[in-house]
Amino acid sequence: MFESRIQPSTGRGLFHPVPITGLMVIAGLFAGASVSVAQTAIEEITVTAQKREQSLQEVPIAVAAYSSELLDNAGVEDIRDLTILSPSLILSSSASETAGTVARIRGVGTTGDNAGLESAVAVFIDGVYRNRNNVALTDLGNVERIEVLRGPQGTLFGKNASAGLIHIITKGPNTEEFEGYAEGSVGNKGFVRLSSGVTGPILGDKLAASLDVTVTKRDGFVEDLLTGVDYNDRDRVLYRGQIFSQLTDNLDVRFIADYSDRDETCCAAVTIVDGPTVALINAVGGTVVSPPDPFDRKTTSNKERGFNQQVEEWGVSAEFNWDLGLGTLTSITSYRDWDAARSQDIDYTNADIFYRSPGTNSNRFETFTQELRLAGDSGPIEWLVGLYYVDETLTLNDAIRTGRDYEAYIDLLLGGATGLPNTLSFFSGIPAGSVFLDGMGAQRDFFEQQADALAIFTHNSWHMTDQLTVSLGLRYTEEDKDLNASLQAENPACNSMAAQLGGLIPPPSGVLPPIPVAGLTCVAFFNTLVDGSYAGDRTDKEWTGTVNVAYDFNDDWMGYVSFGRGFKAGGFNLDRAGFGNPLLGLTPSAADLEFNAEIVDAYEMGAKGTLFENLLSVNIAVFREEFSDFQLNTFTGIAFIVENLADVTSKGVELELVAHASDHLTITGGVTYTDARYGNNISNTKLAGQRLTNAPLWSASGGAHYERPIRGSIVGYADLNFRLTSDMNTGSDLDEEKVQPSYTVFNAKLGIGTEDGAWKVELWARNLLDKDYIQIAFDAPFQGSGTGPGSTQSFNAFLGDPRTWGATASFNF
Repeated sequence: MFESRIQPSTGRGLFHPVPITGLMVIAGLFAGASVSVAQTAIEEITVTAQKREQSLQEVPIAVAAYSSELLDNAGVEDIRDLTILSPSLILSSSASETAGTVARIRGVGTTGDNAGLESAVAVFIDGVYRNRNNVALTDLGNVERIEVLRGPQGTLFGKNASAGLIHIITKGPNTEEFEGYAEGSVGNKGFVRLSSGVTGPILGDKLAASLDVTVTKRDGFVEDLLTGVDYNDRDRVLYRGQIFSQLTDNLDVRFIADYSDRDETCCAAVTIVDGPTVALINAVGGTVVSPPDPFDRKTTSNKERGFNQQVEEWGVSAEFNWDLGLGTLTSITSYRDWDAARSQDIDYTNADIFYRSPGTNSNRFETFTQELRLAGDSGPIEWLVGLYYVDETLTLNDAIRTGRDYEAYIDLLLGGATGLPNTLSFFSGIPAGSVFLDGMGAQRDFFEQQADALAIFTHNSWHMTDQLTVSLGLRYTEEDKDLNASLQAENPACNSMAAQLGGLIPPPSGVLPPIPVAGLTCVAFFNTLVDGSYAGDRTDKEWTGTVNVAYDFNDDWMGYVSFGRGFKAGGFNLDRAGFGNPLLGLTPSAADLEFNAEIVDAYEMGAKGTLFENLLSVNIAVFREEFSDFQLNTFTGIAFIVENLADVTSKGVELELVAHASDHLTITGGVTYTDARYGNNISNTKLAGQRLTNAPLWSASGGAHYERPIRGSIVGYADLNFRLTSDMNTGSDLDEEKVQPSYTVFNAKLGIGTEDGAWKVELWARNLLDKDYIQIAFDAPFQGSGTGPGSTQSFNAFLGDPRTWGATASFNF
């Protein structure tokens, strides 16, 4: 039965992350607030981080849980907003929220928008796995709690949680009484969000149902100076229906069906460094909105291309819990269908250089999962055995094509070196002006990947004494992936130049085209030399597991040490650019796209406890994670390159606190120090010894909730939350131009309502101080080269959201 399980604590209690410095900073902002010793203890929250119900403070792993009340106070509406609460978590979006959203825990995540790369941070909703981070990027709806598990979770949750996982648990139907809610928000930038839901018993206490609906709209944050279009908007809807039935005293079932739809524009970029190629863009009729202030959020794009993204998703799941006497058998069966399509102005200017047009880029996941678990107790031993199966079909269609200005732009780009006004025509023998026409390039790149994975697992805890518990977990996973690909491009100039370089036909000029000319003609995006059909398959087999020793020092404090091994399967780079280039003497094959499985060995030591009669809880964890064959996806400005790096290490310390400073004031937050680095001896010497992308050394988050009666049953309250992030490099290749200096974001809320929650009205602001920061910086495609002094490269960036503000009214009945 899925219901709220927050109750008064009798021992160790609820914690939410809190930095020590944040306790003083936030408390000081609430001038006049009492900090006297209170009588109210910290509440306890029950989590299922180890696939059984346990008190959060008694789970011997690094896990944070955020209740629905805390999520509401902090303004969390989708998983990106979680970063205001969880200092060890970073989420960023790049070229498309439908493909490029990346979650990182302890500095580790899987970079890039390549569908073939699975996420190092897994996302589950009600026990059902979501294929990639971007697949989970929807409105959360009516949520009971969110759990963030840090470090590899390879025993109970499987292969794609090598860095950690996010588990979202929605509110199930109320079996006792009918109730409902309605909430409406309005704000700047045309923001409107409406959500409502009803729930209650249908057939006494045997059957209950619920229905929740959320609609969100908002204008964009990036303005196109030429068309007036605002990019990066919101237009999404979520429906979720549930049925719960207590079929017998020993058997219950929960059915969930959901549907979501998004029709938005994302993601436009701005220029942060303009190189000498800006003059060439201007020469072909384009415009680059140059610095000094990219945070004016102005850009130009080709109005025929745009940044449209459409996502349609639906799914169903059924969970059965059957008490068999010897233990409880749990079955979770699900089917999900996620379908996305987008267009993209790839050069991020209004010059028509190259693009993805509407209808030529789509991505679909069809996924069936089945999990069976049997859990019980045998004297001092808590045991669990399970079976997990997933069948996933991934299809990808893509076509990057040349625009009307491609030939003119490339001729200008090459002219300085060759001294020729029509370089492409000169070497290809094709008349000037028709070497590259609008719509040439990739016509249809089709990839289909069929993945089947089967895992068996067990997790067992032996309470050797009243104080000492030893836990052992083991999982065996076998995964098969089959790839079929078909590539078709139109690029006569590439065929001509390749024939010349191969000595098959005499060059028109009597001299061979230089490699730079051939390279920009047979560019990886639409290199006809790799056209054809390909097939490949691979199998990964891996043992993962955990050993954990926990010791209760007394009723208030426990400590633990653990070792865990995680696993993320290998796969295929679903990108034409991954094939070997025949111009370099290579023969393309499906094997060119393969990359190996990623393995992590993690060591952790921690302690959890309470002080001052359960008015302050303290959690601390020290960790070291060693990754081998780390999967890296790097954008070079021309292509995405996937490679395995031999060595990556993440080590650090996490501190989390919650304090009831008075009857009216609760302070929460956390601070994390993470040193996540590439090994010194990896093959990519540019990255060797450097910190990972979007991996700050320090991050902290904190929040304060102040509430007190005003008159009668009316209460007033205020919330303040912050997220501090130290400097980090936001580029996958770590160019120095891509560094984001340290910054702090504040969210705030003021509200008034009834003590029983019947109604409330709030004023709120996110990014209260309008802090400017970059999510991802990248090389502007085909606009220069290099980094640092002497670089000719222009650089673009996807920005963080500016300040937003508004008001919310909600009613519960």
